[in-house]
Amino acid sequence: MEQEKVIQIKDLKVYYKDHKKNPLSRDHRRQVLKGVSLDIYEGEILGIAGESGCGKSTLAKALVGMNKDIEGELIQKYNDAQMVFQDPYSSLNPTKKIGWLLEEPLRADKSRNWTKEKRQKRAKEIMRAIGLQENMMDRYPSQLSGGQRQRVSIGVALMKSPKVLIADEPVSALDVTIQAQILELLQKLHQDMGITILFISHDLRVIYQICDHVAVMHEGIIEEYGVPRAVYKDPKSPYTMQLLEAAGIRQPKV
Repeated sequence: MEQEKVIQIKDLKVYYKDHKKNPLSRDHRRQVLKGVSLDIYEGEILGIAGESGCGKSTLAKALVGMNKDIEGELIQKYNDAQMVFQDPYSSLNPTKKIGWLLEEPLRADKSRNWTKEKRQKRAKEIMRAIGLQENMMDRYPSQLSGGQRQRVSIGVALMKSPKVLIADEPVSALDVTIQAQILELLQKLHQDMGITILFISHDLRVIYQICDHVAVMHEGIIEEYGVPRAVYKDPKSPYTMQLLEAAGIRQPKV
């Protein structure tokens, strides 16, 4: 049975304001994405790989509506994608307790009547799902470890039961042992909830470990796409080959 597409991206171009240019110039925009076309399928984990500045995060922000200056076609079946950022400490309000942070997406949701009791019940459900004890809801982010804070960030993103989760370098700020735990959590949530995950990372080994497909980005375009095993074994793009060699996955040709 063919998987259904949850996101269809066709010739997507994204621009940022370029403040370095002459303010008298007509074109103050810098193009970051230069015609990205990509399909994301229901229930898969899609890895987006590439070096810093290639456009990975720009693509993610376009999907959740954070980048408005765009051209091209962006079709989303659910339009409910939620994002998990790289640094949980900067993405969590340090002045609020964990319980408050988890409930905030529901307080802001005017489409449903989220009473205090319903919000608290949902927060407790999510705490169990992300592997944290309920008593941690009375703590502040600074009282948690980096791995625990990232679990909370994931929990906040899951509060409204989205069908799509975008994880933007979610383990790069963590040590190796904690990275493995967060990756295991994402895989468990993917399996238990059937959630589609867009996993952004510069770590090709991690993408190989957990992703169904990989899209390699370079300078605002998709250089290569496919099943990780096939892409890593026989890369078609010289840039993909360079990434694999730099990661020690393939030996450079002499």
